[in-house]
Amino acid sequence: MHLLVSCLAAVFFFLHIDVEPAAYATPGTFLYAGCSPSRYAPNTAFESNLNSLLASMASTASSGATYSSFTSGAGPEDEAESESATADGASAASAAYGLYQCRGDLRPGECVACVRDTVARLGAVCAGATAASLQSDGCYVRYGAARRNLVGRADDTSAAYHRCSAGTSGDAWFLRSRDAVLSDLQGGVDATAAASSGGGYKVSASGPVQGVAQCLGGVAEADCTSCLAQAVAQVHGTCGAALAADVYLVQCSVRYWTNANYVRSSQGTWLQMQ
Repeated sequence: MHLLVSCLAAVFFFLHIDVEPAAYATPGTFLYAGCSPSRYAPNTAFESNLNSLLASMASTASSGATYSSFTSGAGPEDEAESESATADGASAASAAYGLYQCRGDLRPGECVACVRDTVARLGAVCAGATAASLQSDGCYVRYGAARRNLVGRADDTSAAYHRCSAGTSGDAWFLRSRDAVLSDLQGGVDATAAASSGGGYKVSASGPVQGVAQCLGGVAEADCTSCLAQAVAQVHGTCGAALAADVYLVQCSVRYWTNANYVRSSQGTWLQMQ
């Protein structure tokens, strides 16, 4: 089962400038969600394990961890068997797996609030789904019945979500600044950040352009760098000379904006998992 991914914002640092991305929406602002077509049966071990897993997320976030993965219940380690806990009772495993990640610049209290709100919204949006994910502006929550698909595949370069601003510019200074920011973000996170459980988060700035990039926690440094290169390529290919753009892939996200010109759509994008 491949969980359809929703992508999130990511960050990088450029020119060693402390950039405050003030153009963000509130952390709980909905971006996109994905729900598996398979459903679990009520009053099963999987449902109990899933409820326990989701309840653990907010308490773990309150400890200050910006990323954490979870397992609730027992399941086959190789997960070669059926990965679903379906309503027809053909479940081969009852374990539930999940993770959350907060945007790298959130304060602990903001991270906790975002995770709690996102977990609650995910339960309403994807009620009964065996696997689901939801991306808000400040955090990402995902769960499923298979550990191996939780962080996605490194070779999956499809965009889970993208947005390009309506405004564009052919101004040479803007384009040079935008390309400098994206080049810096594409360079990847430093080895220490990539090796940490929280993944890499980087902020970059040049001229009137600011940008951020973030990799999902648990993703190897090489895969993070590769994902960011793909995300930057898709920014160029999809959004051209847009004044602001977001691209979320399975394992990373890239975002840039121009001062005072960052406008986010109020509508979310829905994805389907398969």
